[in-house]
Amino acid sequence: MKLSRACIVLGAAVLGAVLSGSPDLAHGDAERPKLRASDAAYYVPMRDGVRIAVNVYFPNGTPTTRSPAVLMQTRYGRAGLGAWPRTQRWLQDGVVVVGIDTRGSTASFGTRRTELSPDQIADIDEIVRHIVVQPWSDGRVFVAGQSYAADAADFATSRALKEIIGGVIHEVDFDVYAHLIAPGGVMNRGFLAEWGAVTRAMDLGRGGFTPQTATRDCIVRVEDCAALFPVLQPVDADRDFVELRTALQGKMRWLPDDLLNVSFRDDNGHNGYGFFEMSPASAVEGMRRARTPVQYWGSWMDGGTAEAALARWRSVPDAPMDVWITGNDHNNFRNADPFFPSVTDPKPTVSEQFDLQSQFVRQRLAGKPPTRQIHYYVLGAGVFRSTSVWPVQDARSRTLHFTSGGQLQDRASASAMDHYDVDSKVGTGKQTRWSTQIGTPPQYPDRREIDLRLLTYDSEPIQQAAELVGAPVVKLVMSSRTDDPAVFVYLEDVAPDGRVTYLTEGMFRAIHRRPAAAERLPYDQGPAPHSFRRDDAQLVSPGEEMTLEFALMPTAALLRPGHRIRIAIAGADSDWFSVYSNGGPERFIVRTGEGGSSVTLPLRPWQ
Repeated sequence: MKLSRACIVLGAAVLGAVLSGSPDLAHGDAERPKLRASDAAYYVPMRDGVRIAVNVYFPNGTPTTRSPAVLMQTRYGRAGLGAWPRTQRWLQDGVVVVGIDTRGSTASFGTRRTELSPDQIADIDEIVRHIVVQPWSDGRVFVAGQSYAADAADFATSRALKEIIGGVIHEVDFDVYAHLIAPGGVMNRGFLAEWGAVTRAMDLGRGGFTPQTATRDCIVRVEDCAALFPVLQPVDADRDFVELRTALQGKMRWLPDDLLNVSFRDDNGHNGYGFFEMSPASAVEGMRRARTPVQYWGSWMDGGTAEAALARWRSVPDAPMDVWITGNDHNNFRNADPFFPSVTDPKPTVSEQFDLQSQFVRQRLAGKPPTRQIHYYVLGAGVFRSTSVWPVQDARSRTLHFTSGGQLQDRASASAMDHYDVDSKVGTGKQTRWSTQIGTPPQYPDRREIDLRLLTYDSEPIQQAAELVGAPVVKLVMSSRTDDPAVFVYLEDVAPDGRVTYLTEGMFRAIHRRPAAAERLPYDQGPAPHSFRRDDAQLVSPGEEMTLEFALMPTAALLRPGHRIRIAIAGADSDWFSVYSNGGPERFIVRTGEGGSSVTLPLRPWQ
């Protein structure tokens, strides 16, 4: 689900590939793959008569032998898959690539009242059945994709189809509410509004997704249709765009405003749908039954995709999973480690990523499941570690207490109060873990200046190198001036020279503070969980002390001797998230010392 107007301005030839999750634009034009025309494009009717647009790419341009297939389901225009580097690798590996425009998107027929609708998920079964009866098919299907296509592929692994023998799944929003749209119950308005507007233009055949095509409208002017390729591609038989334009005219398409009113995980928007039902996590029982082997990718620096991978790991314990958590951007083509801002080459390298994926494919074709293992990148160290258990076995919890004077200490001091007048205009900038979700790679600068506008607490210098690995948990004992506050907590590294480096963050809307009962949760949410359900909401009384305990986004980072750990607290991230407190001035009063606030860090000695 990701793009931005600024970062998709690279011409029609590769636009669809970028919207499907293609290489980062930092690579020069010479390195960008050329758009590969599909070898066959046609419609497949579903059970209700809705026709789905399909592209087929053969390894040699024409079927020469029975082969396995990979199914990729996109909503950004299936023609873009022809420029995706991973498509080229699938073809080199002898796998037929099948790309579809999902129901109600771009060239496919049907309505689109929501994303990843129940009807769209049910279409997977029919598409797979169609694939395996083709004369070129050997009856084996992989599902694959990145971002939106990854969410669709993850849903496919819950369908218990014996023909699906594995998935290569990148940057998933396992829980769309918690991992992307409303982490901590705080609405990611910047993403939803931008993404919703651009995808709406695509689905209605309008060119609002790039400045070059801004005035194009395929419904109004037939001559504009070809100019919107590869987002719009007619099937082979539709030489005059009649069927394509008919499909575009039949759309009923949701609006961003339909969903901006959602506050709780179980809320429906004005379109009648909520976020959780479009989440792969809603199909976790099917995943447990199917136990489809997957290679699953996420990143510490890419929205909530690392937590998405770990949530699936915890929640589907019997499924073979080869998990890779990097420090890269959303496309996995650019390093985003904030300790090395000048290093842009990804880890693993692009070729290494492709080799790992090909190795997974070969194993599955040989009937071998992958070893259940997590490989994760350590920020600040530039290396990968591997583990078969999570949390890692030798990590120990260290609790640091907020104390007066802006300190973090192992022992709580006498109780005291810190007052913070919230700066509602403060933000994290335009290049963050949230911007990469819409096409702009994260790049966190030195945060010492921005921290002057926040409430901060620093530890003593670290004596021995340690690895932070897992999800830090913050407990805030506090009151607010208003009845609807949201807090943003940043975990940072402070170097001896004063440089402040971002490690991770968490945000939390106080009305969700009731601790969750495990039996009421739809999946294993890890430490300090909350249901985010409407019937679990707790109203906030201005001036009344309350306790907020919640996990930050998980991470892995090397903490070096002489460096300090910092907690920085804000009441807004105006660059991305809705500002709460009913739009009024806000003040936090944070209790420190005995009976007060703290942060618990998962640490282990650095080897």
